[in-house]
Amino acid sequence: MPYVEGVEHRFVEAGGVRFHVAEAGPAEGTPVLFLHGFPQHWYAWRHVVPLLAGRHRLIMPDFRGFGWSDAPYRGYDTGTRADDVLALMDALGLDRVLLVGHEWGA
Repeated sequence: MPYVEGVEHRFVEAGGVRFHVAEAGPAEGTPVLFLHGFPQHWYAWRHVVPLLAGRHRLIMPDFRGFGWSDAPYRGYDTGTRADDVLALMDALGLDRVLLVGHEWGA
């Protein structure tokens, strides 16, 4: 796992997929969900972590099939990616987040 100071890693089951999630910042901070592009993973956001982790809860999942998340045979269409994000938010107990994405993740 690439090291970034202040980042912790865990796996979250959501929608039948085991997702790798990198997190930083205070648990009580405003949750900000970062969605990476193609072909990247959570590490794409490494330069943002030190800038925002002091005030926000940064949540940086790997999409299915990327990084350390499961890679099921199907489910790589846009609709399924959106469903995955919502399932992950539910699994994390988040009703609302600030959303940041670029490229494929946007």
